[in-house]
Amino acid sequence: MTDKLVWQRSVESRSGDPSHAAAVLAEELRNLGMPVDIHRGDRVALVSVWIDLVVWTNGISYHWWSGTVSARGRWLYAYSPANDPVAAARRIAVRYAELRKGHPFSGLVEEAQCVLPDDRRPVDLRGRHRFVPYAQPE
Repeated sequence: MTDKLVWQRSVESRSGDPSHAAAVLAEELRNLGMPVDIHRGDRVALVSVWIDLVVWTNGISYHWWSGTVSARGRWLYAYSPANDPVAAARRIAVRYAELRKGHPFSGLVEEAQCVLPDDRRPVDLRGRHRFVPYAQPE
């Protein structure tokens, strides 16, 4: 008689696919005017937003550095459930605005952003375009 496997642990997270959770969050962040980049891994996905702002998800929740450090010197992380990406995006937008003050674009990146079409150009959180389009000399 041979043993028979009767129970198998799922490889994916319980509530969903991390890649899907990252894609949904990325779409919400883009709707708020933030440029994002998605990176998929093994049972985890990352959404890169800005310097010191990378959100990772396992499909169940989102996590990112809150910008604070504990008394012992450890980074403290913010958490949001993956079933509410709109709330997570709003909270991430607050952190994004804080970081943008301390890490503005370099001159080279700002020039490159100016030639992007309007729908690809980053905007500030008040909805105005941050960069003036590059004027072509006549």
